[in-house]
Amino acid sequence: MNENIRRFIRYVKIDTQADENSTTVPSTEKQKNLSRLLVKELKELGLSDAYMDEYGIVYAHLEGEGDVIGLNAHVDTATEVTGCNVNPRLVEKWDGRDIKLNDEHSITLKQFPFMEQVIGHDLIVTDGNTLLGADDKAGIAIIMGVLDYIKNNPDFKHHPLAIAFTVDEEIGRGPKHFSLEKMGADYAFTIDGGSINHIAIENFNAQQLKVQITGVAVHPGEGINTLLNAIQIQSEFIMSLPQKETPFYADEGYWHLTSTNGSSEKTEFVAILRNFDREKLNKLNIKIYEIRDTLLEKYPRAKIEVEILEQYENMKPYVEKDPRPVKKASEALKKLGLEPVFSRIKGGTDGATFSKMGLVTPNLGTGSANHHGRYEFLSVQFFEKMIEIVLEIIKR
Repeated sequence: MNENIRRFIRYVKIDTQADENSTTVPSTEKQKNLSRLLVKELKELGLSDAYMDEYGIVYAHLEGEGDVIGLNAHVDTATEVTGCNVNPRLVEKWDGRDIKLNDEHSITLKQFPFMEQVIGHDLIVTDGNTLLGADDKAGIAIIMGVLDYIKNNPDFKHHPLAIAFTVDEEIGRGPKHFSLEKMGADYAFTIDGGSINHIAIENFNAQQLKVQITGVAVHPGEGINTLLNAIQIQSEFIMSLPQKETPFYADEGYWHLTSTNGSSEKTEFVAILRNFDREKLNKLNIKIYEIRDTLLEKYPRAKIEVEILEQYENMKPYVEKDPRPVKKASEALKKLGLEPVFSRIKGGTDGATFSKMGLVTPNLGTGSANHHGRYEFLSVQFFEKMIEIVLEIIKR
């Protein structure tokens, strides 16, 4: 096992899960544990100005020649499955047979047929109890692997580099306190995708939906014409949403329920709203408010509060304004014998907001897949190739 993989495993064992219910920055203090380690390691790699700001964001710079190229990845992990006590395991030269994670969970080709492309690869997987955290600690490890190569190959000529490791990307707050001035890049790349030959130049417009419903709680035996069950009203609300516009069915956009909690008196549910087309997302917003109004007419003594929060926009119109990073990445892939694929992210990255802020930032892959869950894995071969790709991008 080489140092790049050891570094990745070291990072995933640090719990950095974000918390969408928190009001602090970052949303979890534990994200700073990885940020602090990264500052230490960046300094050891020769980036003497590396530091963590008050928000947990890490910035560092390395001198070179030419345009300043930014590299970004995020330290936090997703909220769907725990990132505590990650126990990664290496499966060498995977033969395509079922990978038993534990007695309950396995990775199978039947469930994930796209994994045919990694038969014969070395895979890093979970023990089935946690996510892996390759999203986006693989991106961090790739950037650190690039810097390690530069340190050990002093004759390698490269562009000046601006590094930023952000927090809370998974809950849409990554760029909230990000500083273009502190990063100081001319253009940048997020290393936060899957396939290593993909250059993501488009992503979903993204919102978060929060709905709180308050009913009328009385003893069920006294409930005739009085009791209003918030759980039942919530169920009506959710089932009134377009049922064919969920991730199972929809490709261009969807709504996705992420959490629900409460009691018969008061409930709350949270969903994410996604669409490449802003007009279609706006129509879904209108539908949501129509559902609220219909239910309030049906249950006038209930209270239904709807909040729709903007998270990020489609980066495409902004990326098109500066062709330099896409051109750089395309040329690098071709030099390494890979055919560039210009793709759309069915999600988002911090780069979407960076691009809107004026720092054009397409997204590149990491060689990982099945993100946000216990079936997440990293292909060692693709991961190592991605380090080569980034080195080719920054080479002078």
